[in-house]
Amino acid sequence: MGNHPEAPGIFRMMPRIRLRLRCLGGSLLLVTSASAQSPPAFPFDSTLARQYLREAAALTARDSGRLWGRSLAGSLLFVDPGTRSLLSDTPDAEAQLHPLGGLYAGRLAEAEPVANTGLRWGGRTWAMLVWPLPADSVARAVLVGHELWHRIQDSLGLPGRDPPNPHLAGRDGRLWLRLEGRALRRAIEGKAPARDRALRDALLFRAYRQRLTPGADSTERLLELNEGLAEYTGVTLAAAETELRQSLVLRRLATLDSVAHFERDFAYHTGPAYGFLLDEVAPGWRSGLGPDADLAALLAQALSTSTGARVATARSRASGYGYAVLLREENAGRARRLAHLATLKKRFVSGPLLELPLAQLKLGFDPGAVESLDSLGTVYGSLRLSDRWGVLQTDASGGMISPDWVRLVVPAPADTAGRRLAGPGWALELAPGWRLTPGRRAGDWTVQPVSP
Repeated sequence: MGNHPEAPGIFRMMPRIRLRLRCLGGSLLLVTSASAQSPPAFPFDSTLARQYLREAAALTARDSGRLWGRSLAGSLLFVDPGTRSLLSDTPDAEAQLHPLGGLYAGRLAEAEPVANTGLRWGGRTWAMLVWPLPADSVARAVLVGHELWHRIQDSLGLPGRDPPNPHLAGRDGRLWLRLEGRALRRAIEGKAPARDRALRDALLFRAYRQRLTPGADSTERLLELNEGLAEYTGVTLAAAETELRQSLVLRRLATLDSVAHFERDFAYHTGPAYGFLLDEVAPGWRSGLGPDADLAALLAQALSTSTGARVATARSRASGYGYAVLLREENAGRARRLAHLATLKKRFVSGPLLELPLAQLKLGFDPGAVESLDSLGTVYGSLRLSDRWGVLQTDASGGMISPDWVRLVVPAPADTAGRRLAGPGWALELAPGWRLTPGRRAGDWTVQPVSP
């Protein structure tokens, strides 16, 4: 879905809340009574499924544990987003999958998000892949490698974390990230010593950007260790030849000049680039990599350079990467972003709202449609979310989650009767034992458990 059909899932822990967040890889379908009543048709082409399973086995066999010191081979679970049907060549441990022509088939429960992700289900750890997989064989291999890495990342001592990066929605965050991307491209295309000069420029632009927002170095680092390393793994496994790997990395960096939202999307672009460059200048960098690692700092160490940033130096070096043009572009886009933010605030703040408490959240979303709404929260486009109160699905207009992850808001429904509720761009199936009640403001609503 969106910019990243290969986008994987992540897991996040918050105090008092168990969150299971997954990035969507297929289209969401709003809950309807027809879909609940009609038996789903079997959606898989079993010949293609077997081909993809063989490809995955060949991919991990070729790596043979060299990349991360252990095999990436693991069970794949194909899922169709429309019918929630499942297919694998591996049985689960809880008999939720049933034999079917040498494969195993089943159906995913409504509470589980359909996503490209690593997950624990049926007593087994899987790499879940949304059907259909990419038609392009290289893109398909990147996706498979990405999700297989997520499947084992905890065992590598690199747990998935998904901190927000709202500073990358503003002009300066966007500007200096684009400049960093351009410097990384020049470094990858060049040879020493020009390569090393471009690398130092990329590190300088990053350090300057992060200096503008205290704490940004930590939140960016954590997302790169999660999605950045997963995408690096997918690219590295998919492209055995250096030239193809370089092409894939450069292609991702180039799209930084066209991506709409960087807040969660950036790591898919920068992670493969830093991994590719570290492979060149610091072989063995993956050995002993832990949760406190910083890819940019590892690169700076290999180059024996400081990551400090001075305003005059950063702007002087940026002139060679199109600073003036990029600044004009970001200034021109600022008015559009402000108007867009005003629309989001009307939808999620000032208008009548439905507020849903979050306690046992499972969330699937499109990483290319994640937007920061100032300090009010984060808007997740095209999401599917379940909690104790039921299952919510939205279209691209999404829903907003508060910064502390205790509530989700969407526009209030016009009709509040029944268990199947709908509002602008969303549908909600209330779980038994829950009901709608008036909220804090006139016109607002919330949900509460029915009293015994």
